[in-house]
Amino acid sequence: MSDVAFLVYLPMKERRADNSFDGNTNIGAFVIADALTRSGISVEYCSPETAHKFRVVLVSMTSTLDAFAFYRAVALLPIWQREKRPFTVIAGGFGMQNPIPVRNFIDFAAFGRAHEWVSSICDCVLGGGVPSHPSVMNLPDIAPVVISQSESLYPHEVNGRKEAFTGCPLKCKFCHYSWARRPVGCGDSYVQNMTTGQTPELTWHGMMKVGHKMGRVRVAIDGFSQRLRYAYGKRISNADIVAGVEHAGSFEGTTVLLIYNICNMPTETHVDREELYDTFKKCKPKNRVVCVLQHTPFRPSPATPMQWEPAALFPDWSKLREGVICETESLRVVHSWTLETPYSHLISLVAERATIDSDKLFHAIVFSPALKKGLSAARLATAQKHFDISQYVREYNIDEPPPTWWLQSYTPTNVLQSIAHKMRRGAA
Repeated sequence: MSDVAFLVYLPMKERRADNSFDGNTNIGAFVIADALTRSGISVEYCSPETAHKFRVVLVSMTSTLDAFAFYRAVALLPIWQREKRPFTVIAGGFGMQNPIPVRNFIDFAAFGRAHEWVSSICDCVLGGGVPSHPSVMNLPDIAPVVISQSESLYPHEVNGRKEAFTGCPLKCKFCHYSWARRPVGCGDSYVQNMTTGQTPELTWHGMMKVGHKMGRVRVAIDGFSQRLRYAYGKRISNADIVAGVEHAGSFEGTTVLLIYNICNMPTETHVDREELYDTFKKCKPKNRVVCVLQHTPFRPSPATPMQWEPAALFPDWSKLREGVICETESLRVVHSWTLETPYSHLISLVAERATIDSDKLFHAIVFSPALKKGLSAARLATAQKHFDISQYVREYNIDEPPPTWWLQSYTPTNVLQSIAHKMRRGAA
């Protein structure tokens, strides 16, 4: 048996017989496992209940919401309590941005791309040492860390995929991906081949360069109005939206555009929303185009120029699920059926802006029946009644430390502050 295992903490019905997970849904974990194997460290898989069979347990978090699933899986198990734990836990992944809610169940948090140095960290732990690395936090203490970058792409093919490029040069001011990863390589889209599935994902301007039928693609506009998009770094004009839809409809057959849009942006109003609807109504594609708007509430992501901005729980976009915006013979524009509720938005904010004062709320979100089940409105009302949620939604002074003050990226905090000041003035 290996000394090292990846923890699979999803429900048993979602695991494979050997407790492993699907490499198509967690390609990052497979890259780390591949890197360790190539360095001579074999890796197995374990469940929360079998973790004690290994000396080092690795936890991969693909999003900040994974903190809730991990917490639910281990928090009540005696063997996972810090004073009883016979194994060392190292957690990382793109979703490792705020380790505070799970700090008592992991020993080290790794930030950024770790494939170049993860083997040395594991070797150190297996040898009885305490790893020291600028991108590794020794918990439960919270101390400054730097999001690790990679000067080159991962050179090996994993699960039939090979990385083409990483990072994004567009630098939209709300995007953690763009500000946490320095652009490396090149390509027509910000999405690398390693993580794209059957539905390709393109930038809006990249989509307009495609010279063949696209079928079904993911694109993003991220802002209801031209004013909002330009203020927050998404330089897509209303004319660009019309041109993009009509370009998609220039090919025979039906093209489906899954359009990501960030809603509840700071300074957003009803006028901004109506502007987007009116813009779509101006589109006259030659062939049929179906536009599905996936509205995602704005989150003040760590290490971005917008990490100090307020977050709005309302409007409640889930009430517009599958609502039709416009319908003609050649164009159908609808709201997605998977739009978030204000409560689901709140818990994501709790995960990203958590402090030690969040422990009781985080535990309640995971285990309290009143917050686990029932209508979103009732769960939100319960959370507001019993907890102060102001720290998760409030606007922060740009000159004060942000909620995740310890997190440093390749862009210094003082530069982010300068961008944030200019942005607020421009968005006002």
